[in-house]
Amino acid sequence: MRQTNAESPPTIASRFHNEVTAWVVLAVSLVITAIGWYISQTYVERRAADRFAYEVEDARQRILGRMLEYEQVLRGGVAMVASLGRPATRTEWHTFVSGLEIQRHFPGIQGVGYAVMLPPEQLAAHIDSVRAEGFDDYAVTPVGARDVYSAIVYLEPFDWRNRRAFGYDMYSNPMRRAAMDHARDTGLPAVSGRVTLMQETAKDVQAGFLVYLPVYRAGAPDETVEARRAALIGYVYSPFRMADLMRGILGGDTPDVGFVLHDGDSQNAETLLYASDTAVALDAAVRRQTATLSLPGRDWSATFYSTPRFEAAMSSRQPEMIAVGGLLVDVLLFMVIWSLGTERRRVEARAMAMTADIREATERLELAQDSAGIGTWEIDLTQGRVIWDARMLQLYGMDETQFFGRLTDWQRCVHPDDVTRVQAAIQAAITRGGVFDSVFRICLPDGRVRHVEAHGSAQVDPAGRPLRMVGVNRDITDQHEANAKIALAASVFDHAYEGIIITDEHQRIIDVNPAFTVVTGYRRDEVLGKTPALLQSGRHDAAFYAAMWAELKRTGFWRGEIWNRRKNGALYAQMETISAVPDGDGGTRRYIAVFSDITKMVEQQEKLERMAHYDALTGLPNRSLLADRLAQAMALARRTDTRLAVCYLDLDGFKPVNDRFGHAAGDQLLIQVADRLKSLLRDSDSVARLGGDEFVVLLNGIDDALACEHALERLSEGLKDTYTVSGSDTAAVSASIGVTLYPMDDVDADTLLRHADHAMYFAKEQGRGRYHLFDAEQNRQMQAHRQTVSRISRAISAGEFVLHYQPKVDMREGRVVGAEALIRWAHPKRGLLPPAAFLPAVDDGDLAIPLGEWVIGDAMRQLSEWLRQGLQIKVSINISGAHLQQQDFAAHLEQHLRNHPEVPASLIELELLETTALDDVSKVSEIITQCRALGVSVSLDDFGTGYSSLTYLKQLPADTLKIDRSFVRDMLSDADDLTIVEGIVGLSRAFRRQVIAEGVESEDHGKLLLRVGCHLGQGYGIARPMPAEALPEWIRSYRQPVAWQQVSDMPWLRDDLPLYAAEFHHRQWLDQLVASLAPDTETTPPLKDDPALHRFAQWYAGEGQIRYGHLPEFAAIGPAHRRLYRLADALAQTYGVASGRDRDALCADMLRARKAFLERLNALLAVLGDGVPPAAPTAEAVPATV
Repeated sequence: MRQTNAESPPTIASRFHNEVTAWVVLAVSLVITAIGWYISQTYVERRAADRFAYEVEDARQRILGRMLEYEQVLRGGVAMVASLGRPATRTEWHTFVSGLEIQRHFPGIQGVGYAVMLPPEQLAAHIDSVRAEGFDDYAVTPVGARDVYSAIVYLEPFDWRNRRAFGYDMYSNPMRRAAMDHARDTGLPAVSGRVTLMQETAKDVQAGFLVYLPVYRAGAPDETVEARRAALIGYVYSPFRMADLMRGILGGDTPDVGFVLHDGDSQNAETLLYASDTAVALDAAVRRQTATLSLPGRDWSATFYSTPRFEAAMSSRQPEMIAVGGLLVDVLLFMVIWSLGTERRRVEARAMAMTADIREATERLELAQDSAGIGTWEIDLTQGRVIWDARMLQLYGMDETQFFGRLTDWQRCVHPDDVTRVQAAIQAAITRGGVFDSVFRICLPDGRVRHVEAHGSAQVDPAGRPLRMVGVNRDITDQHEANAKIALAASVFDHAYEGIIITDEHQRIIDVNPAFTVVTGYRRDEVLGKTPALLQSGRHDAAFYAAMWAELKRTGFWRGEIWNRRKNGALYAQMETISAVPDGDGGTRRYIAVFSDITKMVEQQEKLERMAHYDALTGLPNRSLLADRLAQAMALARRTDTRLAVCYLDLDGFKPVNDRFGHAAGDQLLIQVADRLKSLLRDSDSVARLGGDEFVVLLNGIDDALACEHALERLSEGLKDTYTVSGSDTAAVSASIGVTLYPMDDVDADTLLRHADHAMYFAKEQGRGRYHLFDAEQNRQMQAHRQTVSRISRAISAGEFVLHYQPKVDMREGRVVGAEALIRWAHPKRGLLPPAAFLPAVDDGDLAIPLGEWVIGDAMRQLSEWLRQGLQIKVSINISGAHLQQQDFAAHLEQHLRNHPEVPASLIELELLETTALDDVSKVSEIITQCRALGVSVSLDDFGTGYSSLTYLKQLPADTLKIDRSFVRDMLSDADDLTIVEGIVGLSRAFRRQVIAEGVESEDHGKLLLRVGCHLGQGYGIARPMPAEALPEWIRSYRQPVAWQQVSDMPWLRDDLPLYAAEFHHRQWLDQLVASLAPDTETTPPLKDDPALHRFAQWYAGEGQIRYGHLPEFAAIGPAHRRLYRLADALAQTYGVASGRDRDALCADMLRARKAFLERLNALLAVLGDGVPPAAPTAEAVPATV
């Protein structure tokens, strides 16, 4: 039988074709598998590269951002100085930096400082000024001569580390100087190169750098480099320790990326700024990236590298899964085709079996793809058609009816924020004929957003034209969210400020965070496997821990304060929260403890507690604790039926100690007084310091007033002593004590203290070292006085005081020689008040000095204004003794003169109230000498009324004596006052002093003063005090009275004074008489027995006859005077009853008689004025009669 073709054995060519086909299929399938593996592997690598680039950029931006924040801190410092218009004080700088809370808001910053620029000639004065603040060992370092210096004067916080830089001359270091010059010339911040900070010690030395921002003089131009150099006064700057800075910025080393920072482009040990502490070396890192950090005036080079943790996190088994699955399919296909070629006889049976195997393998592959969420897609680039498999439709939440195979169908599904980026990536892959890798978001029809990972590859024809693109999509939403949660948890754990401990169910530590090491000092490797008991301090007993664990097991939570011990043995307080993590079976799987170091807060609370109840300087109870003890003492007095003495003490002489020796000496004195008080009291008594030099003593168990006096005597005498206050300097100090007895003074505690305070003021008014028992009426007076003083203080602040000016004239020459500044109170309700209405309340009080300083300043301001108007006039300013004897009075006066350089010192005269009791005449003399050395003259006011006028005249180098108005006012009617005035004029002439009289109220006063040799005068008869704006016009219009012009310059002899008095008295009588004779007047004429008329008659008949009786001019006066006497008698008898005609005739006779009398009297005065001396009286001289 003939064999058919089907049954014939295969030929050699057929067998060869079958074998080649099998190998070709295997090769093609291997290529497809390789492509799939390559696409997946490329995606994994690209994702890792993108993540690495993100981490690098994040670290870079955080560093640059934090440096920008630090720059704003410096700009805030410059703005603060600019707002002041002057360099800030140490207190202002401390307040400013403290308000920034840099440790909280700007971690990593070492401090904020201010450095002043100094030319060599200002160096010594600068060092002295800083030492005067209490820094006795302050110096500008390094020591040496330089063309210019800088000195760090403020650096806050002013802790032990920053104190090492106090006074350092940063300009002496070339690296720092380069940055400072750059900042100065540009007006912008500048970063220095790598330096070792002055704050470094031998331990934990770190690389450092500084940031500078220049401070220019307020108002100075700064448009050019030269202008900025000329206007520079200092720098606001901050030092940084690199390791501390990086911890502040990044919270320690990042777990995924490490980096190394170098100063500039060079990378060596000298330029190294910072290197991460990671487990991999830079050379061994899989990924590295170099970046430049551009800072103000400086560039840093940074090299970032990946860590093993990063590589582990970015690794993926997806490429291996694709490769294994693909190889399995490839081998199966090869085996099928090979079997077809070698075993044709069993092809149908084997084909069915292989088909089943292929189907099973395909299903496994599809199952693997389904489990991996992988969908396959294809884009026909020639037709614009898109093919999706079922998994793609499922991935995008669509079915076949919603997808039409258009590219726009896919684009609508991509998130709007990602679509442009993804399209660009696809276009780039098509253009280059390469692969497409991207991660993006898609929006499902139900509104959900999913994260998708896409990989694809573009295929081109032999001509290079794109044909299609094939790829896969995978849903990575769960992975993305898991990675985000893991990253967040790791970041919180590593960067938390609080320490965190995680233990297993047996309390063995399995992990701690970096903050744990910072707080306890233990490294992580030192505590793993141990229990938290290694931290126990021993301050808590077993019952404490038993209660803690009982609550933790009962509630799964415990919170409280615990004292633990650091690795170095130091105790610290921590606020701790412990939570139990359940295992799902009712047990505990983990314990998590979170704690904060609250040691400083606890110490601060204890410090505040002590500060709240005790005085920081003396250690005595303060006002708060006094209130508690006073309440207890009052209750004890009521309970035991005894008396409580509440004593208010104020030290006598404390202010001079402060003024003379400084506040440190004052503090030393207060400490000694506090110790003395404690030694003088019984255990049952109490003492407290209220502040300043004021103390309160509570004497319990006082039986009666006598016992109280004995206790006060003991207290007063015990405090009265000479204390050493500074080195060998001593001060005699006593105490004024005010006392009130409870319950005799049955009021509340606060009122008891006020009553004792009021009594103390009365004691102080009685003299030093006195005590006084409270009295209600005296208290009322004191209250009124205090209210007045308080109102005056407010008036000073409100600017309610003004100066009026009373002119001084040369009565002989008829010119204005000066003006006295007299204070007035422009009271808003009571109007303009004279000095008598308010000055007694402030004399020798605390307000005397500020009020006096205001008077000096305002007078100089007014002088400056007058000088601008062309008026040059000398101004006298009244100075109280308390003001004059204050510390550095002459220096304050010199400062006033500096404030008004246009005012010559010669235009200022100080009038010292001579009636003031001066504590130290020699000291006052020294102060006056200092004032005169400044060019300021000094006058003794109210001369003749003081305690020891001759002593003052001899010891005080005053230029002028001012005769008190009380003598001048009454010298026309009181021969004694006239004699005193003449005596003062003689004293001034003998001591070569100028003399001026105040109280010139009439022309007669001026004439008499001129005749006794005083030609300078001041008073209402010349001008009343007037506002400053009225004085220039008054000066221009002033004219010398004619009567003063007629008085001879030659003074009369002293024996002629009675004649002057008699003449003035009689003239006054005549003027009154003439005034009464005027028509329509209601004035009653002076009678013949008027004292003025009799006084002249007595002089004429007595002393006048003896001294001038030999002169014919004197003899001619008698008849004229007798005629006036008779007419006055007639006028008195007929006044009111005579007819008009008779009265007119009588008046005419009286006027003629007056004229004749004055002519004769002037003739006698003329003889004496021409220098004709009267003859000495003879024994035969007989008194004349009138």
